[in-house]
Amino acid sequence: MNDIIRFLELEDPSITIEDISIEGRVKTVRLSTPPKIRFCPLCGFRMHSRGIKIRKINHPILQDTYQLVLLLKQRRWRCTNDQCGLEENESFNFIGKHRRNTSATDFLIVNEFRDLTKSAADIARKFNTSDTYIISVFDRFVNMKRLPLTDAISIDEVHLDIDQICQYALVIQDFCTGEVIDLLESRRQNVTEPYFASIPKEERFAVRYLVTDMNNDYLRYVEKYFPNAVSVVDSFHVIQWIVKELAEFIRDLQNKISERDEIRQRELSEKAGRQIRIPMSDERYLLKHYRFFLLTFFVKVDL
Repeated sequence: MNDIIRFLELEDPSITIEDISIEGRVKTVRLSTPPKIRFCPLCGFRMHSRGIKIRKINHPILQDTYQLVLLLKQRRWRCTNDQCGLEENESFNFIGKHRRNTSATDFLIVNEFRDLTKSAADIARKFNTSDTYIISVFDRFVNMKRLPLTDAISIDEVHLDIDQICQYALVIQDFCTGEVIDLLESRRQNVTEPYFASIPKEERFAVRYLVTDMNNDYLRYVEKYFPNAVSVVDSFHVIQWIVKELAEFIRDLQNKISERDEIRQRELSEKAGRQIRIPMSDERYLLKHYRFFLLTFFVKVDL
């Protein structure tokens, strides 16, 4: 937190609190700075105070459940050198020029972007500012530049629900390190095609392996964007496919064994002239509990 305070220049030891008043759920704090001699930054002449202006600042951080409003007594200075005549307002560390929100607001705005369900317009309404300013704050403090592609990359989708048309975002990772290279808001072609086309050919052509699932669109990325790469289906999806095929095979075999046992039971019942119930066959028992036996086998292998 101290690093954040220093980074945003929130501390200003020269400020004193003149008065604190409370009306309803709003706490108003009046701040001022002690008078001091000021010299012109251009010509070095002494500057003259032209009076004090009360500047109202909204501070979105609550204090003891109260909404906090700051009133700054801001002096306006004028250079006494007639040939210079520079005029400027007194500055404060925790608020920028012509701003109506403290610098801490920028930190809170960036923090709001952690909620991926919120748009810039939603955050702007919360802080009573424009969405243009919200985006400018995000761009100023957050570096979202794409990392360079590596020789082995993996591409997959993740459900984020941040796009009204497509609820799946596209994730590009370094396959070897697992580090995220970039995140696209949608996996649709109208987003992915201009994105990959904007990457320099030298960088795309240096990719040797493209690891994806068995999505046909992803498999075609090799011929469209990475001509020197080999398309590789990742092991997770390969195992998932094998397990699925194995489950279907076991299910078909179970049905055949069940049908065989039912026929055998009917034959024995007809021969005995009464209802005969035969115990579950060993084959049927093994097929019914095959997952348990496979798990036991793999655990023993690992040990």
